[in-house]
Amino acid sequence: MARPKAGPGRPAGVDAQETRDRILKEARACFAAYGYEGTSTRMIAERAGLATAALYHHFGKKSDLMIAVHRARNEASYAAMRSAVDAADTFAGKIEALLLSVHELRRSDPEQFVFASVCRDEARRYEELREIGQDREFEELFAEIIRFGVKGGEIASSDAIQARGALAATTFGVAMLGADMTVQAHALAVRGAIRALTGTLLTPEPETERQGAR
Repeated sequence: MARPKAGPGRPAGVDAQETRDRILKEARACFAAYGYEGTSTRMIAERAGLATAALYHHFGKKSDLMIAVHRARNEASYAAMRSAVDAADTFAGKIEALLLSVHELRRSDPEQFVFASVCRDEARRYEELREIGQDREFEELFAEIIRFGVKGGEIASSDAIQARGALAATTFGVAMLGADMTVQAHALAVRGAIRALTGTLLTPEPETERQGAR
């Protein structure tokens, strides 16, 4: 008797992608908890339920894997920030959307901020991770927001460089704070940062807004 044809299986490459995603997830957890030196490929492989050879097959050496985790995290974070910024139609609205998206990422996935903090420190210590410290993926997004403000007359063109620096420093600052603060404290810090950048921090805030930030 002829054997029945097998039904449609999963698309080619699905298993490989699932394996890569699992490795990235477990690697991020290990790097966040133990740092670069304290994490071994064997440790990651055991957590992912794989042979160590599978990690080398998909990512190469440990430094390549940490860089891959960093890239994956940045891509996801950038997509969330870009979507939020694009949805806002005012200069102040874009700043608020950007910083609130950072807080939402902190609320939904706090581990990524621990990893980001560890990642930046390790990039300064290890030459093989230098690429992480040279990452400029978000700079164009900040510059675009400032150009929008200049075009709308809310930022003087002569102040554009300073404004972009302030926006970048504030955004990265509240992101790094996400590794050490509670969700509630981070929400307050983000709200203060928004008010500082939009020029309302030194004016009384309506009671309804103060209550909403708690």
